[in-house]
Amino acid sequence: MHFAVRGYFLVALIALLALAGTWSDDPAFATGWIFPAVFLLGGLAVEAWYARGTQVTLAMRIAQRLKLGRGVTGQFVFAHNRRRAQRLQYARALPESFRQNTQVREIELPADAERRDGIELMPLLLGAGRFGPVPARLLGRFSLAWWSRELPRDDAFMVAPDSLPRGARPIAGESAGETPRRVPGAGVELLQLREYVSGDALSRIDWKATARRGALIAREYSEAQHLEILMVIDAGRASRVRAGELDRLGLYANVAARLAEHAVSVEDRVGVLVYADRVLTSSLPDRGVRAVSRLRRALETLQAERGDSDPLAAALHVRKLLRHRGLVVWLTDLADPVRNEALAQAVKALMPRHQPIIAAPHAAEIGRLADRPLTEWRDPAVALVAREHRDRAQRQVAELRRRGVVVLDEADDALDRAALDAYLQLRRRRRV
Repeated sequence: MHFAVRGYFLVALIALLALAGTWSDDPAFATGWIFPAVFLLGGLAVEAWYARGTQVTLAMRIAQRLKLGRGVTGQFVFAHNRRRAQRLQYARALPESFRQNTQVREIELPADAERRDGIELMPLLLGAGRFGPVPARLLGRFSLAWWSRELPRDDAFMVAPDSLPRGARPIAGESAGETPRRVPGAGVELLQLREYVSGDALSRIDWKATARRGALIAREYSEAQHLEILMVIDAGRASRVRAGELDRLGLYANVAARLAEHAVSVEDRVGVLVYADRVLTSSLPDRGVRAVSRLRRALETLQAERGDSDPLAAALHVRKLLRHRGLVVWLTDLADPVRNEALAQAVKALMPRHQPIIAAPHAAEIGRLADRPLTEWRDPAVALVAREHRDRAQRQVAELRRRGVVVLDEADDALDRAALDAYLQLRRRRRV
């Protein structure tokens, strides 16, 4: 229980009347404080009884399924059993899976109707969870005090990896002037007729169409190269490091889920392997909606482990999963030189049979700290440490590239786009 403004006013009045009665010789002042005190105590007793019989219910409603790193609108929905409006204060307590909100709201609950109070939710952690109880306090019947209570709430939620925006699909095909070649697993079908371009193979020329048009006309084919792609995700303790608003494990999950949607849209086969000090989960490459659903289910329950990662054990498991030449997208961190040496050995075990891509984010904030203007006395030291960290990471990347490994060293907010571009480029050049 906490006094409201009216309660504090009565307390102050009682104190003033008591002081006046102590210093005054008039007998009327000696007992003047009793009347507001009786009113205050009696009012508090009635309020306590009334508040005990007031039942307030709370539920959480979310407009859509929660996706990691994508904000959605939610609603606190209140209802009560009284026939008059109630005044309520509550803290917007959220589970640790969401960006925290420390705001305390005061709202009016109408009689015989629900009261909805909107809130922006930002999911930051994968997996299932429940909304817990919310601390609140209800204004008494005479507005003398706020009566504390805890509103129970047991709504379940599930945070899944993010998906592609609607309509975001790569276009499979070949550009003009490229000469097609047969590769295992490729199918060729006529896409359209177009004017001949220098560099086209002579076998492309459609002589009947050329005779009708009086100009060289070439056939353009759509080649379907069905690749096997394996997303390898490092869930060791380094994946707990922040990457923007998410941790790196969440970033890896989003990149893998979006890239998988792109891949299945051009009929590539997609699988996943998650590892730490051991292989945590894996699935064989598959195609279509089934592959994406299997990958997303594996990522929804993903949690970072406390131990160090063992990339060599993961590489040996990759060789068992990929029976044919495939593309291995390895999502990990390159900050630790010791772990990088083990990663280089793991990648060496995959080459040349498979084509690995190491997608390693670096904190965009490090670059900003290294290059920002020096205005305060501590800025030179901060910039020096940031530059040393950045240079060390760049040396690690250069060493891996010297060994022939494709490394995507991008800021955490650009890794998604870089991974997709690298996949499309390798696919277009028939490197896999």
